Amino acid sequence: MAFNLAVFLAESAFGVGVLGGVVGGSAAVAKNTKLHQKGEIKTEEAIRDSAEEALGAGVATAFSAVTAGAVGGGLMVSLVTAFAAAACGKYAWDRGVEAVHKRLKIEGSTVYPL
Repeated sequence: MAFNLAVFLAESAFGVGVLGGVVGGSAAVAKNTKLHQKGEIKTEEAIRDSAEEALGAGVATAFSAVTAGAVGGGLMVSLVTAFAAAACGKYAWDRGVEAVHKRLKIEGSTVYPL
């Protein structure tokens, strides 16, 4: 029997977060590859932003899964709860990363302009 990564990861909130990180990170890599090819960002910026986005998406997805599980309810309640929790989690992640960038004086961020 073949190994099914999605089913394996769906068994825990951490696993769901890993899957969210893969999806969010892949989207960031695609975005940053395009920006890098156009010469709009440096390699280091593309790598940093992609890593930050992957981690942020993973954290937001795990937070979403835990919150939706805690609230329970039907399909619509769970979907709305999951969406709201993910949005709040990603917003908090982005503000935290922005604060770290300012504190470390990291310039040239594609997502968090100073």
